[in-house]
Amino acid sequence: MNASFLIDGEPVLSVAQVRAVEAQFPNVDLMRRAGRAAAEFLFENAALSERIVLFAGPGNNGGDALACAAELAQAGYTPHVVMHGDPAKFDQDAQRAWSRVQELAVITVSRDATPLGHPIDADWIVDGLFGIGLKRPLTGAFRDAVLAINNARSQGAKVLALDTPSGIDADTGNVFDPDVCVCADHTMTFIAYKVGLLTGPALDFVGSLQLADLALEWSGELDAVGSTVAGINFTRGASANAHKGTHGTCAIYGGANGMLGAVLLGSRAAMRMGAGKVKAAWLADPFPQVDPQMPEVMMRSASDSSADGATALVIGPGLGVSGAAVRVLKTQLKRDIPIVIDADALNLIAESAELAKLVQSRKSPTIITPHPAEAGRLLGASTASVQSDRVRAAKDLAKGYRCVAVLKGAGTVIADGTTVTINRTGNPLLATAGTGDVLAGMIGALLAQGYTAQNAARVGVAFHGAAADAMAERGVTRAVASDLIAELAHL
Repeated sequence: MNASFLIDGEPVLSVAQVRAVEAQFPNVDLMRRAGRAAAEFLFENAALSERIVLFAGPGNNGGDALACAAELAQAGYTPHVVMHGDPAKFDQDAQRAWSRVQELAVITVSRDATPLGHPIDADWIVDGLFGIGLKRPLTGAFRDAVLAINNARSQGAKVLALDTPSGIDADTGNVFDPDVCVCADHTMTFIAYKVGLLTGPALDFVGSLQLADLALEWSGELDAVGSTVAGINFTRGASANAHKGTHGTCAIYGGANGMLGAVLLGSRAAMRMGAGKVKAAWLADPFPQVDPQMPEVMMRSASDSSADGATALVIGPGLGVSGAAVRVLKTQLKRDIPIVIDADALNLIAESAELAKLVQSRKSPTIITPHPAEAGRLLGASTASVQSDRVRAAKDLAKGYRCVAVLKGAGTVIADGTTVTINRTGNPLLATAGTGDVLAGMIGALLAQGYTAQNAARVGVAFHGAAADAMAERGVTRAVASDLIAELAHL
């Protein structure tokens, strides 16, 4: 088998790393470039007759807003700027932007002109209050400004946030106060992606995300936080002599009484993802002898011999937490083949030091696929703590369990101890029971076909989200997990 895939891996930087990039270009007016990029977005989306109101904060984000206002005015628009900063305290770049605004006679008013409760007359609002440096909840006049922006949005105005919606921690995706955070329709971020715009609670506030790299060719020596996966071009050219054995065998363990559907979903997804053979290994007694919708799947009891001949296995979907489940899990963790650990298996490991040590001591590739609550149990932390810094949590899981960790959720994070990937495919259609079982089967199938653990996780997660995106593009607004499996046949 000759398989290859392309990941559009854009670097993801921390706030400190962005500052380091900016320091590489002391003679470049980055603020003017940022303002121009934002203005070009508005040129394409806002008519000359539309009213654009820009909120300019006290720092460089406010300077970006001023630079944008100047570009708009020069192009014939009539922007209005609400000043929340003192021009006398601006740095050099922001001073230049302020001078251009004055030269072009841009209408500027003080923040007192838009008190809380006073409607903002705008078709578009540009949020330039605070950018990537914010590390605290917004209070006072800034709080009032955010509330006014969101109120205007509720009345039909569109909101463009510059770099980061005000109220978000750009390093983590944590939202300091969900009631006082700009809810943007669009966010234009500058230089590089930031973690906080790709994963975590912030995704409810970012809207559509655009990257303006400002035409900078910065040094690649920075140790980027990670990279993105926003899509994959996937080809697999099988030789003329290929047969089912060359595409691997995936065994899927789980399906205790009352939870048979989890294994059915996982095994069907594994078949659709290209595994040559799939064995469903059941804890239920009796167990199904055939899957009418996928008769290609072989049915077995979850005995010690069920995985014979398997090139990878998945354990956990519908496994339950019985004594029998513990015994099966212990046996399979000792097998010297790649494994995906999901669902109930993760909960059992979180409660047992013995099982945790078995995971940590494995020599073959290991992938764990927790949702935030399961991740919290594995780390001995709260779900809220996991969500407050998802990259940190994924890295801690990968290090602590010596595995590839797939921290599921909006902006799934994949960590292997040295690298981090943040997935950008997917949408709320995935927020339904069983989609995790589908993902586990997909990743298991890729492991069975010989992909490395990191690549199996990245490709599986990206395809999983892409299936949901394809449905959304067709106008689907409600879906169930099995719909994803059918979609895989067309991707």
